[in-house]
Amino acid sequence: PASLRSESDWLTSPAELSSKLTKSDLADLCEQRGVECSGLKSDMIHALVSSFLGPDVPADGVRICHPGIAMGYDVQMRNPAWCAYRLNPREQRQTKNARRTNFILDPALKAARLEQTAPATYRNTGFDKGHLAPSLAMSFQKDQFKETSPWESSYFASNIAPQYDEMNQRCWQELEGALHEYAEELPEADDGVFVVTGVSYWNREKPRRWDGSGECFLECPCEGGAECGCRVCGETFVTVPTFYWKASCHPAVKASFVIIAENDPTSSQLPGGKSGWPPSVFKTYSVDDLETFFGLKLNFPSECTTGQAGTLGKLVHWNEDRAEPVIPSSSHHGNLSIELIKLGGKRVKYQEQVWLSFETAFGPSADFHDAFTLEPPPPKSSEKEGWKADCNSLIAQQLPKLKSCSQSNEGIALKFTGPNKGGTFAFKLSLTAPAGELSHNLWAARVTSDADPKGMVAMGEGFELLPGGYVPPDSPGGYVPPDSPDTPDTPVPTKRPHFEQYWPFYATAVLLILLLLFGVVCMRRRGCVRTVRERELEAALERERATLREVNAELQRRSMHPTQPTRGIEMWDLRQTR
Repeated sequence: PASLRSESDWLTSPAELSSKLTKSDLADLCEQRGVECSGLKSDMIHALVSSFLGPDVPADGVRICHPGIAMGYDVQMRNPAWCAYRLNPREQRQTKNARRTNFILDPALKAARLEQTAPATYRNTGFDKGHLAPSLAMSFQKDQFKETSPWESSYFASNIAPQYDEMNQRCWQELEGALHEYAEELPEADDGVFVVTGVSYWNREKPRRWDGSGECFLECPCEGGAECGCRVCGETFVTVPTFYWKASCHPAVKASFVIIAENDPTSSQLPGGKSGWPPSVFKTYSVDDLETFFGLKLNFPSECTTGQAGTLGKLVHWNEDRAEPVIPSSSHHGNLSIELIKLGGKRVKYQEQVWLSFETAFGPSADFHDAFTLEPPPPKSSEKEGWKADCNSLIAQQLPKLKSCSQSNEGIALKFTGPNKGGTFAFKLSLTAPAGELSHNLWAARVTSDADPKGMVAMGEGFELLPGGYVPPDSPGGYVPPDSPDTPDTPVPTKRPHFEQYWPFYATAVLLILLLLFGVVCMRRRGCVRTVRERELEAALERERATLREVNAELQRRSMHPTQPTRGIEMWDLRQTR
């Protein structure tokens, strides 16, 4: 707006922003636009200008304006933070569903010498190059504008982020198609639908990363990484967002809504659902919900009614004919996956230290929750210690930003800086097994909040605990399993034949007797002790020793009586001889 412009170009010199409006006038404008303004007049101007520029960008982010697309670029993650665009009905009726496979680096970011994720880095990661501004919606007047068309801009690296392939090709593509069809059918005089598509991370400090060999980390807590299932990334990798989201506003009907999708394969493989359809896409959120979940500000105008999830005509039915997956609830527990990282099978010895991997998808049932509690099965005897976790070893594959990790009788509690958007929790942890049998074999995971202390539960089968030296029952003479009826805490070995039980001792005794007999024979036959050559060498060595004794004696005499003659042998010669 002209009232906020200075005589200089404020786009290139934002520090010189000024306005002829008074502070009181600026406050009224802030209230009118629903913008929080405080502090100095310059601060109020910056807040207002940001509201006209679209959503906030990360602290180190930059804004880019390309034909048809406004972008917020996340320099730290080397991914777009969001892309904003308009679905104008006249333009959407001129689109061509043209696609291409080659993406290029953003020339604006390249000129500014800002790092980008090269499109080739996606190879073999299992993730697609997910468009934020879809190429279909940007293909209007493609042939007329050629290199300066919005369609060309949609193939810049600043418009793509790693997206789980099945989710990208199924639910996300259908959502983009439904929005395109909705805008296409609007009257030509309508301003259209305004859309902001973005990505978010549960923990910006520890996001998930993938390279051509799979998931990787910048560093590993265990030496070598094999013991804890951790692998250090190669030279190039992609940083994977936890969520994709799309916020749409149609000012003409004063409504907006948000769809959020978990960006991981586990969420798309829940019982009752269909692959590529994570559970959160079956729930519609408001813009205010989105801002609360991820701590960002979209700066949507008041016409969008951001406080409630609206309905845009038939768009409300875009996912109704799809199978909705079963998510954890108060009446149905979810599935908790538990895996031993290094050891094979499902057997762990008493008091053995092991690395375990945990993964469970709570989806939208964990929305606005800020705690995750892992509840291991307790020992059968109350006198025995239970599972002990080493919180310092925690490898957060996909967890919200951690506030604390502690252990109590209730379990291992992870507190997050929340509230958070619910999704798939995945982490690795080092634990020490109990010293005795377990009362049962089921582990539980629970997400809670102050408003919902009972929370939602997921359960999974754990491991059989065995004492040290345990032999499986199918082995000859094996121990009786600990969970057999009427069996004491310590397994009792079954009766075995005497020779079968003590044959190693007999074999060792026979070997020692044979060695002793061989030594006696050799002592009697001198030829087996020393050869002729060995005896000659021993005689020569004895002569050298005699010479050395003589030289040492002369050196000692010389040091005690320095004035006496040395019998023609100089001190230096003696030392050399020695």
